Amino acid sequence: MGDRQFGPWAGIVAVAAGLCLGGCAALDAAAVAETHRLEEGDFYVDVRSGGRSIADRTLLLPAALDPELAEVLGYGRREAEFAPLLAAVNSQLQGRDCCTFLADPALPPGAPHVYLGSAVGEFAPPEGEQQVLPQDVFPPMVLHLRRPSAAWQQAMSELLARKGASHAVVVSLGVSQYPKGREGVFGKKVVLGTGHEEPIRFLTAEDKLLEVLQLTGVLVDAQGRVVRAGAEGILARDTPFAAQVFDITRVLDDRTLEQVLTVERRADLPGSPLKWEVALGNLLAELRGDPAGRHVP
Repeated sequence: MGDRQFGPWAGIVAVAAGLCLGGCAALDAAAVAETHRLEEGDFYVDVRSGGRSIADRTLLLPAALDPELAEVLGYGRREAEFAPLLAAVNSQLQGRDCCTFLADPALPPGAPHVYLGSAVGEFAPPEGEQQVLPQDVFPPMVLHLRRPSAAWQQAMSELLARKGASHAVVVSLGVSQYPKGREGVFGKKVVLGTGHEEPIRFLTAEDKLLEVLQLTGVLVDAQGRVVRAGAEGILARDTPFAAQVFDITRVLDDRTLEQVLTVERRADLPGSPLKWEVALGNLLAELRGDPAGRHVP
């Protein structure tokens, strides 16, 4: 009798519970990550108020290789090839007059993570596709931010308090995919970052993405919360057809990474500085809200 009496209600409760579980999962995802659609030339997002003011007394944490790069076929187990460039980036961070470099922050896992690239790129998160609108001829660029874990945020807050700093910058070296753009009637280009764009071969397919070596970063406040996030591209290369179809090779091979470290330069800037040095300087300037520190043509 009792089972027959509550049978219909049990079905309704089960359906409601299922909806709650699905909704709660979506809410949980929204609580730990956010995705922003970017217009052409946009590479930074203010996550919280205060992202535009100059961040004084800033700690610089050692740059690290993007942990998600190891999951991409063609880049896993290639840490040694990125190591020289990563070491050079950290040497530059250590010598910055604007900030204090901390060689061993001893933070727990769960650092914030930034993806910046095509909404539908090979490395893009699933949420990126939600930013594609029906009127888009080509998918837009997006910035996807995975917020830090509670333990990381608490440890960062305590670290900043001990060091008497108001902010910290966390930098990662990784790979992404950017779309191509038009340069006049016949030309094509790729916009890589702050005041940085490069021409590309006209015969390349317009809808094929370019593989980009990039630096991403976040600015966190005294509570360990992300205030601002963004990226600067260093170098873009056409992905070979074989890589697009079979994932058997990569444009950013060891030779390319060696050339980035010592050869690839910005001829559009005085003194033709190395591209990676300009990208790092602009990343720090943009994150800290210091326009005077930017290097643009």
